[in-house]
Amino acid sequence: MSGIPIHAVLSPELILEILDALAVPLQFHERSCDLSVLAACTTVCKAWSAHAQRLLFRRVILPNNFYREPHARGATRDSLPSFLAAIDPETERGRWLAESVVSFTLRHTGRGLTADSASLATALLRLPNLRHLDVTTIFCNFDPETVARLRESGPRLVSLAISKDFVPAMGQHTRIMHQLVALFPSLRLLEITSNLNETLVPFDPPPNLSLVCAKFNVALVEDIAPCLASLLNPQADAPLQVLWHKSRGGHPSVLDDVLRTHGLHLRSLALKTLDPEDASPAIAQCAVLERFEYGRFPDAAILALIPRSITALAICGVHTENGNGHFERYVDGLVQALPTFPHLKALTWSACPQPVMFPALEWMCSERGIELRISAAELTDDNAVELDLRQKYIRI
Repeated sequence: MSGIPIHAVLSPELILEILDALAVPLQFHERSCDLSVLAACTTVCKAWSAHAQRLLFRRVILPNNFYREPHARGATRDSLPSFLAAIDPETERGRWLAESVVSFTLRHTGRGLTADSASLATALLRLPNLRHLDVTTIFCNFDPETVARLRESGPRLVSLAISKDFVPAMGQHTRIMHQLVALFPSLRLLEITSNLNETLVPFDPPPNLSLVCAKFNVALVEDIAPCLASLLNPQADAPLQVLWHKSRGGHPSVLDDVLRTHGLHLRSLALKTLDPEDASPAIAQCAVLERFEYGRFPDAAILALIPRSITALAICGVHTENGNGHFERYVDGLVQALPTFPHLKALTWSACPQPVMFPALEWMCSERGIELRISAAELTDDNAVELDLRQKYIRI
């Protein structure tokens, strides 16, 4: 087949499907997306170029090395002006590329970078089909006039990820976060990330969102329940299905009211820690749970709490007693507990020390038909429930 053009071997439909897979890999998270291959496809031939360019702009990440070269962030130049030039509404090509953008990530890359909120607002007003925005608060300090324009003519987002970054005043983040969420009443998926020790103040007035996915990665926050409760609409037309609760106080007892209202529909629950005595009534609400993620290695008491309806179990790290030579008994406890999960199909153990040390676990998974995923990576891309919701609502 040497010398035969590839488009003569593969149908145009199949080629476009392959390009789609490059633009939107199986995992949704941006870290799984390497657009360099797709960029190369734009120069292969005329038949590929237009479709590859459109897909290249479907998911825009600025700066483009944010995930691939994290240690180069401080030296990265501001790429927002170049993006604005590419989606110039005065040109047919600019309008076409702007209409292609479905997901837009704009992250702060260093203390010296100038955060131009006006430029971000301009970009948002040019992106009519934008559905997912991932942004740091430093870019979102909009003035009242800009807020009014975005509310009237901005995109109808369904997914928003807010990362708290360097801001001049600690309290400014809360105002910006509340303002940003209020701009998009169409939100279905919301993620809030913060590494600063600042309380998540409840929204007032409540935006009453119909969230299907709520993720809180706020390591220094004690209690997310009041903030979460103020976000959720009790009369929502779709139930909350994913709750990701990574905060200092990971005990579900602080989420009793939330789980009492929404637990019956939860499909995925992620928690950093649990107190078995306090957690039992709250976890019992999650009768149809499909996936449970725990921020450390579970002991027997924790394993007993996990709903037996789950099809996926994700755990991270090793038990705190590992240094005392007692870790093997916790692994043995997991091995003994696996047969009590009749629907379990996948077990992910992130940051497993040395998997060859635990042949009993591998044997039990093989015996039960459970896929054992041993990975040093984070669990970001392992949540099939969240992936399903993202594909449904973001549609990329």
